[in-house]
Amino acid sequence: MNHYPTFLQSFGLLLIFLLCSIISLLIVTPFFSYESGIGLSLIYRLSLILTIGLGLVIRRNYEFPTRKFPILIIPIGAFCLVGTQLFLDPITSLVPSSDLLNKMLLETVHQPIPYFFMIVVAAPILEELLFRGLILDGFLKNYKPQYAILGSAFLFAVVHGNLPQGIGAFMAGILIGWIYWKTGSVLAGIFIHLINNLVSFISVILTPENELFKTMSESIGNPIHYWLLVIGSGAIGIGGISLLLKYYFRNGDTSIQNSKIET
Repeated sequence: MNHYPTFLQSFGLLLIFLLCSIISLLIVTPFFSYESGIGLSLIYRLSLILTIGLGLVIRRNYEFPTRKFPILIIPIGAFCLVGTQLFLDPITSLVPSSDLLNKMLLETVHQPIPYFFMIVVAAPILEELLFRGLILDGFLKNYKPQYAILGSAFLFAVVHGNLPQGIGAFMAGILIGWIYWKTGSVLAGIFIHLINNLVSFISVILTPENELFKTMSESIGNPIHYWLLVIGSGAIGIGGISLLLKYYFRNGDTSIQNSKIET
Protein backbone atom coordinates (compact mmCIF):
# COMPACT_ATOMS: atom_id res chain seq x y z
CA MET A 1 0.00 0.00 0.00
CA ASN A 2 1.92 2.97 -1.33
CA HIS A 3 -0.85 5.55 -1.45
CA TYR A 4 -1.94 7.95 1.29
CA PRO A 5 -4.08 7.49 3.25
CA THR A 6 -4.67 3.91 4.30
CA PHE A 7 -7.49 3.07 6.72
CA LEU A 8 -5.13 3.47 9.67
CA GLN A 9 -3.64 6.69 8.35
CA SER A 10 -7.13 8.14 7.87
CA PHE A 11 -7.73 8.01 11.63
CA GLY A 12 -4.49 9.95 12.02
CA LEU A 13 -5.91 12.48 9.56
CA LEU A 14 -9.04 12.81 11.71
CA LEU A 15 -6.79 13.42 14.70
CA ILE A 16 -5.10 16.16 12.67
CA PHE A 17 -8.59 17.60 12.03
CA LEU A 18 -9.27 17.62 15.77
CA LEU A 19 -6.00 19.41 16.48
CA CYS A 20 -6.67 21.89 13.66
CA SER A 21 -10.11 22.55 15.14
CA ILE A 22 -8.51 23.41 18.49
CA ILE A 23 -5.95 25.66 16.79
CA SER A 24 -8.71 27.35 14.77
CA LEU A 25 -10.73 27.88 17.95
CA LEU A 26 -7.75 29.60 19.60
CA ILE A 27 -7.19 31.80 16.54
CA VAL A 28 -10.80 32.87 16.03
CA THR A 29 -12.23 33.26 19.56
CA PRO A 30 -10.26 36.43 20.45
CA PHE A 31 -12.23 38.14 17.66
CA PHE A 32 -15.53 36.22 17.43
CA SER A 33 -17.41 34.03 19.90
CA TYR A 34 -17.47 30.37 18.89
CA GLU A 35 -21.20 30.46 19.63
CA SER A 36 -21.82 33.10 16.96
CA GLY A 37 -22.55 32.19 13.35
CA ILE A 38 -19.50 34.06 12.09
CA GLY A 39 -17.19 32.55 14.70
CA LEU A 40 -18.39 28.98 14.16
CA SER A 41 -18.21 29.39 10.38
CA LEU A 42 -14.64 30.69 10.54
CA ILE A 43 -13.52 27.93 12.92
CA TYR A 44 -15.12 25.27 10.74
CA ARG A 45 -13.60 26.55 7.50
CA LEU A 46 -10.14 27.17 8.93
CA SER A 47 -9.94 23.73 10.56
CA LEU A 48 -10.86 21.97 7.31
CA ILE A 49 -8.49 24.09 5.22
CA LEU A 50 -5.61 23.34 7.59
CA THR A 51 -6.45 19.62 7.61
CA ILE A 52 -6.65 19.41 3.82
CA GLY A 53 -3.39 21.33 3.47
CA LEU A 54 -1.53 19.08 5.89
CA GLY A 55 -3.03 15.99 4.24
CA LEU A 56 -1.78 17.13 0.84
CA VAL A 57 1.69 17.79 2.27
CA ILE A 58 1.79 14.28 3.74
CA ARG A 59 0.50 12.81 0.46
CA ARG A 60 3.05 14.84 -1.55
CA ASN A 61 0.50 15.35 -4.28
CA TYR A 62 -1.43 18.62 -4.43
CA GLU A 63 -3.86 17.82 -7.24
CA PHE A 64 -7.46 16.65 -6.99
CA PRO A 65 -9.11 14.46 -9.66
CA THR A 66 -11.27 16.66 -11.90
CA ARG A 67 -12.03 14.54 -14.96
CA LYS A 68 -14.79 15.67 -17.27
CA PHE A 69 -18.14 13.95 -16.83
CA PRO A 70 -21.69 14.17 -18.26
CA ILE A 71 -23.27 17.23 -16.65
CA LEU A 72 -26.63 15.49 -16.10
CA ILE A 73 -24.96 13.34 -13.46
CA ILE A 74 -25.17 16.36 -11.11
CA PRO A 75 -28.97 16.88 -11.06
CA ILE A 76 -29.64 13.13 -11.14
CA GLY A 77 -27.20 12.57 -8.27
CA ALA A 78 -28.72 15.46 -6.33
CA PHE A 79 -32.24 14.04 -6.74
CA CYS A 80 -30.91 10.68 -5.53
CA LEU A 81 -29.31 12.25 -2.48
CA VAL A 82 -32.27 14.41 -1.46
CA GLY A 83 -34.64 11.50 -2.03
CA THR A 84 -32.47 9.19 0.05
CA GLN A 85 -32.30 11.68 2.94
CA LEU A 86 -36.10 12.01 3.01
CA PHE A 87 -36.54 8.25 2.72
CA LEU A 88 -34.36 7.80 5.82
CA ASP A 89 -36.55 10.11 7.92
CA PRO A 90 -38.51 7.29 9.65
CA ILE A 91 -35.15 6.04 10.98
CA THR A 92 -33.41 9.34 11.77
CA SER A 93 -36.52 10.73 13.49
CA LEU A 94 -36.29 7.91 16.06
CA VAL A 95 -32.94 9.27 17.27
CA PRO A 96 -33.22 12.23 19.69
CA SER A 97 -31.65 15.37 18.29
CA SER A 98 -28.72 16.78 20.26
CA ASP A 99 -28.87 20.17 21.98
CA LEU A 100 -25.99 21.36 19.78
CA LEU A 101 -27.85 20.46 16.58
CA ASN A 102 -31.02 22.14 17.83
CA LYS A 103 -29.04 25.25 18.66
CA MET A 104 -27.51 25.29 15.18
CA LEU A 105 -30.96 25.05 13.61
CA LEU A 106 -32.12 28.02 15.67
CA GLU A 107 -28.99 30.02 14.88
CA THR A 108 -29.40 29.27 11.18
CA VAL A 109 -32.74 31.09 11.27
CA HIS A 110 -31.34 33.99 13.31
CA GLN A 111 -28.05 34.32 11.41
CA PRO A 112 -28.74 32.98 7.91
CA ILE A 113 -25.85 34.66 6.07
CA PRO A 114 -22.85 33.13 7.94
CA TYR A 115 -24.62 29.77 8.12
CA PHE A 116 -25.39 29.92 4.40
CA PHE A 117 -21.70 30.31 3.59
CA MET A 118 -20.78 27.53 6.03
CA ILE A 119 -23.48 25.01 5.08
CA VAL A 120 -24.09 25.70 1.39
CA VAL A 121 -20.71 26.98 0.20
CA ALA A 122 -17.87 25.86 2.50
CA ALA A 123 -19.15 22.41 3.52
CA PRO A 124 -19.65 20.98 0.00
CA ILE A 125 -16.27 22.22 -1.22
CA LEU A 126 -14.08 21.48 1.80
CA GLU A 127 -15.76 18.24 2.90
CA GLU A 128 -15.63 16.80 -0.61
CA LEU A 129 -11.97 17.74 -1.03
CA LEU A 130 -11.14 16.04 2.28
CA PHE A 131 -13.38 12.97 2.25
CA ARG A 132 -13.51 12.18 -1.46
CA GLY A 133 -10.59 14.03 -3.06
CA LEU A 134 -8.10 13.02 -0.37
CA ILE A 135 -9.37 10.13 1.78
CA LEU A 136 -11.44 8.16 -0.75
CA ASP A 137 -8.88 8.79 -3.48
CA GLY A 138 -6.26 7.08 -1.32
CA PHE A 139 -8.60 4.28 -0.28
CA LEU A 140 -9.50 3.46 -3.89
CA LYS A 141 -5.80 3.03 -4.70
CA ASN A 142 -5.27 0.71 -1.74
CA TYR A 143 -8.46 -1.34 -1.41
CA LYS A 144 -11.38 -2.78 -3.34
CA PRO A 145 -13.92 -0.09 -4.30
CA GLN A 146 -16.69 -1.36 -2.01
CA TYR A 147 -14.43 -1.28 1.05
CA ALA A 148 -12.96 2.08 0.07
CA ILE A 149 -16.39 3.69 -0.36
CA LEU A 150 -17.84 2.22 2.84
CA GLY A 151 -14.73 3.19 4.81
CA SER A 152 -14.75 6.79 3.65
CA ALA A 153 -18.52 7.04 4.22
CA PHE A 154 -18.05 5.79 7.78
CA LEU A 155 -15.43 8.45 8.49
CA PHE A 156 -17.69 11.08 6.91
CA ALA A 157 -20.47 10.03 9.28
CA VAL A 158 -18.21 9.99 12.35
CA VAL A 159 -16.91 13.51 11.78
CA HIS A 160 -20.47 14.92 11.93
CA GLY A 161 -20.43 14.11 15.63
CA ASN A 162 -24.08 13.16 16.15
CA LEU A 163 -26.19 10.13 15.24
CA PRO A 164 -29.11 11.80 13.36
CA GLN A 165 -26.73 13.60 10.98
CA GLY A 166 -24.34 10.65 10.97
CA ILE A 167 -26.93 8.27 9.50
CA GLY A 168 -27.69 10.63 6.64
CA ALA A 169 -24.00 11.44 6.17
CA PHE A 170 -23.14 7.73 5.92
CA MET A 171 -25.67 7.17 3.13
CA ALA A 172 -24.61 10.39 1.41
CA GLY A 173 -20.99 9.26 1.67
CA ILE A 174 -21.85 5.98 -0.05
CA LEU A 175 -23.75 7.66 -2.89
CA ILE A 176 -21.27 10.49 -3.51
CA GLY A 177 -18.36 8.08 -3.05
CA TRP A 178 -19.81 5.77 -5.70
CA ILE A 179 -20.26 8.69 -8.09
CA TYR A 180 -16.71 9.87 -7.36
CA TRP A 181 -15.36 6.39 -8.12
CA LYS A 182 -17.28 6.23 -11.38
CA THR A 183 -16.59 9.77 -12.62
CA GLY A 184 -13.07 10.22 -11.30
CA SER A 185 -13.96 13.82 -10.45
CA VAL A 186 -14.34 15.59 -7.13
CA LEU A 187 -16.40 18.30 -8.87
CA ALA A 188 -19.44 16.05 -9.30
CA GLY A 189 -19.61 15.41 -5.57
CA ILE A 190 -19.14 19.09 -4.72
CA PHE A 191 -22.13 20.18 -6.80
CA ILE A 192 -24.34 17.29 -5.65
CA HIS A 193 -23.41 18.01 -2.03
CA LEU A 194 -24.08 21.73 -2.58
CA ILE A 195 -27.58 21.15 -3.97
CA ASN A 196 -28.44 18.80 -1.09
CA ASN A 197 -27.27 21.31 1.52
CA LEU A 198 -29.04 24.16 -0.26
CA VAL A 199 -32.33 22.25 -0.11
CA SER A 200 -31.78 21.57 3.61
CA PHE A 201 -30.86 25.21 4.28
CA ILE A 202 -33.93 26.57 2.48
CA SER A 203 -36.20 24.12 4.31
CA VAL A 204 -34.85 25.32 7.67
CA ILE A 205 -35.18 29.00 6.74
CA LEU A 206 -38.78 28.53 5.56
CA THR A 207 -39.83 26.54 8.63
CA PRO A 208 -41.63 28.59 11.32
CA GLU A 209 -39.49 28.86 14.44
CA ASN A 210 -42.07 27.10 16.61
CA GLU A 211 -41.89 24.05 14.32
CA LEU A 212 -38.10 23.83 13.94
CA PHE A 213 -37.72 21.00 16.43
CA LYS A 214 -40.66 18.94 15.22
CA THR A 215 -40.10 15.78 13.21
CA MET A 216 -41.12 15.79 9.56
CA SER A 217 -44.05 13.53 10.46
CA GLU A 218 -45.24 15.98 13.12
CA SER A 219 -44.90 18.93 10.74
CA ILE A 220 -46.91 17.23 7.99
CA GLY A 221 -49.52 16.00 10.44
CA ASN A 222 -51.27 13.56 8.12
CA PRO A 223 -49.70 10.06 8.33
CA ILE A 224 -50.86 9.15 4.83
CA HIS A 225 -49.22 12.24 3.32
CA TYR A 226 -46.07 11.58 5.32
CA TRP A 227 -45.66 7.99 4.14
CA LEU A 228 -46.49 8.94 0.56
CA LEU A 229 -43.63 11.46 0.75
CA VAL A 230 -41.26 8.89 2.25
CA ILE A 231 -42.12 6.18 -0.29
CA GLY A 232 -42.06 8.68 -3.16
CA SER A 233 -38.66 9.95 -2.05
CA GLY A 234 -37.33 6.40 -1.96
CA ALA A 235 -38.68 5.81 -5.47
CA ILE A 236 -36.92 8.98 -6.68
CA GLY A 237 -33.65 7.79 -5.14
CA ILE A 238 -33.91 4.33 -6.69
CA GLY A 239 -34.99 5.79 -10.02
CA GLY A 240 -32.03 8.16 -10.08
CA ILE A 241 -29.56 5.40 -9.32
CA SER A 242 -31.14 3.29 -12.07
CA LEU A 243 -30.69 6.15 -14.55
CA LEU A 244 -27.04 6.53 -13.60
CA LEU A 245 -26.45 2.80 -13.99
CA LYS A 246 -28.30 2.59 -17.30
CA TYR A 247 -26.97 5.64 -19.11
CA TYR A 248 -23.67 6.63 -17.52
CA PHE A 249 -22.02 3.90 -15.48
CA ARG A 250 -22.47 0.79 -17.60
CA ASN A 251 -18.96 0.33 -18.95
CA GLY A 252 -15.96 -0.49 -16.81
CA ASP A 253 -15.37 -0.22 -13.10
CA THR A 254 -13.72 3.15 -12.81
CA SER A 255 -14.75 5.20 -15.82
CA ILE A 256 -17.84 6.78 -17.32
CA GLN A 257 -19.02 6.12 -20.84
CA ASN A 258 -17.99 9.46 -22.28
CA SER A 259 -15.12 11.57 -21.01
CA LYS A 260 -16.65 14.76 -22.43
CA ILE A 261 -19.29 16.82 -20.66
CA GLU A 262 -22.67 16.22 -22.24
CA THR A 263 -26.11 17.77 -21.80
